[in-house]
Amino acid sequence: MRLPLFLLLAACVAVAVHASELPDLGEAARATVSEAEEARIGREVMREIRVDKDFLDDPEVNEYLGALGERLAAASSAPYRQIDFFAVKDSMINAFALPGGHIGVNTGLIAATRSESELAGVLAHELGHVTQNHIARSVQDQKSGMVAALAGLAVAILAAHSDNPQIAEAALTGSQAYAMQNQLRDTQVHEKEADRVGLQTMAKAGFDPNGMALFFKSLMSQDRLYDSNVPGFLRTHPMTYERMADLQNRAEEMKFKARPDSLEYALIRARVQALAGEPRDAFDRFSALAAARDEPVVWYGLALSAVRVGNKDQADRAIKRLDQGQRSALIEYLAAQVLLETGRVDQAVAKLSGAILRYPGYKPLAYAYAQSLLRQGQAAKAKSFAADRLRLWPEAPTLYRLLAEANHALGRRTEEHLAQAEAYIRLDQPVQAIEQLQLARQAGDGDFYSLSVVDARLRDFKELQARERSLVKSK
Repeated sequence: MRLPLFLLLAACVAVAVHASELPDLGEAARATVSEAEEARIGREVMREIRVDKDFLDDPEVNEYLGALGERLAAASSAPYRQIDFFAVKDSMINAFALPGGHIGVNTGLIAATRSESELAGVLAHELGHVTQNHIARSVQDQKSGMVAALAGLAVAILAAHSDNPQIAEAALTGSQAYAMQNQLRDTQVHEKEADRVGLQTMAKAGFDPNGMALFFKSLMSQDRLYDSNVPGFLRTHPMTYERMADLQNRAEEMKFKARPDSLEYALIRARVQALAGEPRDAFDRFSALAAARDEPVVWYGLALSAVRVGNKDQADRAIKRLDQGQRSALIEYLAAQVLLETGRVDQAVAKLSGAILRYPGYKPLAYAYAQSLLRQGQAAKAKSFAADRLRLWPEAPTLYRLLAEANHALGRRTEEHLAQAEAYIRLDQPVQAIEQLQLARQAGDGDFYSLSVVDARLRDFKELQARERSLVKSK
């Protein structure tokens, strides 16, 4: 299902101009875009993003971003607000905020950071945009030019589906011209406020506020050296020397109790580097690093890139070196991944059964264990395990998908479709969820209890769909 054009346009306006958002919203801005409407647009956009080839559906990267983001959000001015962090497979150094509290981070940005505080600085900056309701503010500020901006954005969206990204970028730039020409002054004011809010969040969360300043300064240096290839972050977050000085001064004056970089940060950075580009290039790069540096992050990247090129022996050697060093849920996960990818399913199950006891709160290990049980032919055990973990994480769509797979293997069609429906609804896809529930009713193997659950959920989902439609009509 394609996203309705006007919703895509609304979302793109929010994204394209989000660098010009910020100050606290008054009632006027919320009168233009209600919280419910912004959340609805965010759900619509995320439906499209999740099925896009560039969405990074990597449990480990997204689990790390979620944990880091949760730590920052808890220290923000709106700790009660639900924020969703996700990764995009894109080498461009950029991050962005979407309607409804969704924050995307390009893998290129993660790889470009040199410390966890630098990455936290970018996320805190974007979080500042969200907590200050700047998307709604930007719509309020631009309403006189919205029609012209949307018309151009329609062309940009069509061009974006072509094979020529330059055409899409040119169209998008042209569509923004009207909306942006009167906003440059506000852009700088809003970006400064995002900096200030972000710095406060960083310090409270235990990160060095200087990390934000150092990362932005490094981007400015790239801008000066490579004028024809300006980092994407600076295109959407214009930086001036005056703003840079203000940021540095404020960061230096702040009191904080910083923590050292986590091993998880270093491993995730190596992970996105190993997953980027051509597998052979990544393997050669980490092989060269391993010859010069005996470090966990290097062996981690080498093991992952070796799996990508099908070099089982090198992957095993790298994992063995990792096992001699620091312990981490990410390392346990990778060791099991190597075993699974090379067909050693029984060993993977044994490895994961111990790992989930050592790291019971790490969702990727739970996903991998259920998957390995399914590959081993233990569908009943996989079903029991997935159902048990859903008591801990009732909003995890991946667990529902695994539960559906287990029920399929067991020939339980009603339960299969019911579980798949629960997965879809947690991915904000009510149409597909309703289709699955209708299939569940037609499966013919449901008992009175399971069919009662299907009917109840069908009513719930249809009511949700009706509310979504009423929001659209009210606009």
